[in-house]
Amino acid sequence: MSEKYAVVTGGSKGIGRAIVLSLLDRGYRVAFCYRKDTPQTADFITQVTHDFPDILPVRADLAKAEDVSTFINTVSEAFGRIDLLVNNVGIIRDGLLATMETKDIELLINNNLLSYILCSREVLKMMIPQRSGHIINISSISAQRPNKGQSIYAATKGGIESLTRALAVEVAPKNIRVNAIAPGIIQTEMSENLLKTHKELINSKVLLKRVGVVSEITSAVHFLMENHYMTGEVINVNGGITLS
Repeated sequence: MSEKYAVVTGGSKGIGRAIVLSLLDRGYRVAFCYRKDTPQTADFITQVTHDFPDILPVRADLAKAEDVSTFINTVSEAFGRIDLLVNNVGIIRDGLLATMETKDIELLINNNLLSYILCSREVLKMMIPQRSGHIINISSISAQRPNKGQSIYAATKGGIESLTRALAVEVAPKNIRVNAIAPGIIQTEMSENLLKTHKELINSKVLLKRVGVVSEITSAVHFLMENHYMTGEVINVNGGITLS
């Protein structure tokens, strides 16, 4: 098959948006989901559908199992197959565990870990009969080096990396690969407030003395896509901060 089909969760901004655009540039037909209708999201959808009319944006809250099913079913009906799933959706709710509210704990787990599990499960229903496919999970440096107040966030990212390895073992006989990328601090909307107040401190802790940019994550995605002898791996893209 000459045409390839990809799904990106959380694809309307930040790293997800960059991944969507990079896949489109590589000739993929892409579906992505977004959680909220905002002016920024509307502008992006208008722009990208003008340039790539067959793109498929779908509003879905992947913290809800029913939205996951609806999203993947919509993609399945439109595409007929899925070659690549990039699980990217994620939220931050930092806070000390002793005082964190249950609703925030559940939001973190449901968005950052359960959505990865459920999206992978639904997509595998297509990939297994195809006997081909690739899942890339976006983790975080916080899985290895969390900051204060990130107990639950770090736990979800650590869970993503364990899921990646375990699922790679499970689906390898079906010619399906599963890998992950663990970004460090990347210049996006999500990190904007952090960088406003702590950029100099962060840069001092990074061996390369700067934060990353989204193109450095998309290049890691492309590397994993092209190297068919890699599965069960977590690629760290963090400027060397874990060594400082």
